Amino acid sequence: MSSIEIIAKKEFDSSRSDIFPFIFENKAYWLKKARATKPDRIQDFFYKFLPFELLIPPLKKNKKEALDFEVSKLEKFYSLGINVPKVVVKNSDYFVLEDSGKSVNRIFKNKNIIEKDFYFYIDLALFELAKIHNCNSFHGGSQLRNFTFKDGKVFAIDFEESFQDNVDIKKLQYRDFLLFLLSFLKLKKLNFKIDYERIINKYLELSSNFEFKNKLIIFSKRLRFFSWLYEKDFIKKRVGSDVKYFFELIEILNKMGKNAK
Repeated sequence: MSSIEIIAKKEFDSSRSDIFPFIFENKAYWLKKARATKPDRIQDFFYKFLPFELLIPPLKKNKKEALDFEVSKLEKFYSLGINVPKVVVKNSDYFVLEDSGKSVNRIFKNKNIIEKDFYFYIDLALFELAKIHNCNSFHGGSQLRNFTFKDGKVFAIDFEESFQDNVDIKKLQYRDFLLFLLSFLKLKKLNFKIDYERIINKYLELSSNFEFKNKLIIFSKRLRFFSWLYEKDFIKKRVGSDVKYFFELIEILNKMGKNAK
């Protein structure tokens, strides 16, 4: 057993957290314990009646299956040149990753971030997401919180979710991109307006998934009734900021649809 494996085992035995950092020889690492995954029952129920890509339920996996799946995906992506943290220790109870820096989402919580820097990080994240998609694969949890930044690079993390083999890969990639866009709705301290059309066009340029633009427009049209309802004063005054930002995105997608005609 190597020195880092000995330290990792001690950390595993002493910590109650599922995911946590530790230091070995002045270098940071992250330990992630094996944990089962299962679909949300409500999500599973609604997907039977509303087959939106966002509602596709992930597979149920026991601890070992979940750990093996995530480790194999990390190792595959690493071998393909996708920026993911390197797996340095793995066994049936946990795996250890090299540190990949600070969460992009956490960086964006700095209210003083300027627009130029914002798109610097976004473009790097989009580049990694597109690399994953261009390898005929998917992320599964592509929210901003699952991208990190270190040494001038953005890394993708957290690959727990898997899906039925018969689910079309393009559906899962489209789901990834929707999750990515919707994760912007929680950014409340920016002092500039997010240019969603710029982000969408950058992703299309990198991935060549040009059909996604039309799918986004169709997605916004399917929610037109709810957008109309949202505009009613008695509702608009009572909803939270997350709902407000969501419908702002829907309105932007609607305008994109009108401009495309």
